Amino acid sequence: MSDPTASVPAIVEIATWAAQLAFDDLPADVLARARDQRRSVLASVAASTRDAAAGRVLTALSAWAHDGPVALAGTERRVSVDDATYGAAALSMALDFDDYVCFGHTGHSGVLVPLVVAADTGSPASEQLVAQAIANEVEARLGGACLIGPQNGQLWSFIHAAGGALAAGRLLGLDATAMAHALAIALYQPPRATVPGFMAPDSKLLTAAEPTVAGVRAARLAAAGVTGPLDALDNRQGFLSAFADAPLPGMLGGLGEGWATRTLCVKPYPGCAYLDTTVDALLELGPPPASEVDSIVVDASVLTCEMDRMSRPYASVSGAAVPTPVTINFSIPWNVAVTLVAGELTPRQVSEAWLAEHADELRAVARRVRLQHDWSLTRLATESFAGLVPFGRVTRQAGVRRLGTSIRRLRSGRGGTEGGGGGAGELRGLHRMVWPPPDLATLRSGRPFWDPAAVDAFAMTFPARVRVVTKDGSERVAMCAVPRGGAGNTVEGPEPVSRAKLAAYGPWLWGDDGTESLAKAIDTDDDNLWRLL
Repeated sequence: MSDPTASVPAIVEIATWAAQLAFDDLPADVLARARDQRRSVLASVAASTRDAAAGRVLTALSAWAHDGPVALAGTERRVSVDDATYGAAALSMALDFDDYVCFGHTGHSGVLVPLVVAADTGSPASEQLVAQAIANEVEARLGGACLIGPQNGQLWSFIHAAGGALAAGRLLGLDATAMAHALAIALYQPPRATVPGFMAPDSKLLTAAEPTVAGVRAARLAAAGVTGPLDALDNRQGFLSAFADAPLPGMLGGLGEGWATRTLCVKPYPGCAYLDTTVDALLELGPPPASEVDSIVVDASVLTCEMDRMSRPYASVSGAAVPTPVTINFSIPWNVAVTLVAGELTPRQVSEAWLAEHADELRAVARRVRLQHDWSLTRLATESFAGLVPFGRVTRQAGVRRLGTSIRRLRSGRGGTEGGGGGAGELRGLHRMVWPPPDLATLRSGRPFWDPAAVDAFAMTFPARVRVVTKDGSERVAMCAVPRGGAGNTVEGPEPVSRAKLAAYGPWLWGDDGTESLAKAIDTDDDNLWRLL
């Protein structure tokens, strides 16, 4: 952990960078990824307007929302900045049809706060994009610093409080001191999401909405002179001790050098990112009609296997429960079944009505799916992450004893829901990303976190091999390592997937003409993008 006696607290260093960052400091490719992320987030909002759970959240929100300048997505009302942000963040979460960077699903707050708060502040697009980059970079670093801990992925909901505070603070014109207090207030009592509330009920939709709005309020409190604990990231009783078993404070550095935004991945399908390469491979095979399929074997890395194991108590294929848009998000068998039955995996299928209508057929196919771990695929994933998570640096910062204690705790099941996994299940996979190290040189490597060359070369790798055996005995095999829309995908990276995503689902909310206007406004950095929502 950082030295609590250090003259400059980590929060102050982060806030100073955030306050001083200029639009001209943003590399061209970082700006390009920020625009991709805007398309992706707005597409996910639009795609969720037909979701039943999203409708229930919007009904509740409409009852307390105050009138204001911004459209409440999925309704006819215009509401306050806070209420519009809450609604949009709930919708962007609903189908897990979002985007992500290397250590966090940052778009829910990183895109929406600058975009919506601009309705109050009148900030130009250049400032909105700077605020978006700040949120992406800091949120990713907080996730990375808590990599070895009880939560992971979307369950790192605390990142949205931090990113929301910094993005709003930037648009409110806070100086470095006030910005530091905004971040400190956001990290004083950050949310700690739990597995049961994320894996099945409607509460999943609130995962980013609640902390994002809390972050915006933290910025407003700091603007009024309210103070927070500036040593929250350095104090041994502070944030990192509460959210990490073995904190990696070095992950908080490298701002403006290694750009996490460059690792942006845009999901082409609704559901967990670890599903994407399985679906990519299955679609490469046709896919064959479900009626012709005898069995499906999916070989995958430990990350995909742990994701699926985590989902089983909530998305069992052996019972009679009808799958929902939330319960299937992490299940390989259910998503393979949807893809085979429908010939695609889109928000049209990930709906309560469609899943209920096809439940029996889906269950019959899902029961023919077998997922198995392949260490060679885990190794591919390990090697892709080695530059971002250098084992030697991790060992020195976290300490061998604390790493060992964390791994033993996770293996014992005390880190999550017994039999269901959760954050612990994901981390059981994550520790294998760096152990055993490939060689002694790796163990001794002094490569820093956020090494620019490693970040620039990063390819998001979740390998999967799909083998489909048809009823006539023939076998088809396909493999995918880097998902469509993923960082490092040289055929179809984030930009084309984000454009296709907005073009396909924007009309569900804004119509064809409105979607075309939104797409143009994003491409041209229109200051008033929020008016088109």
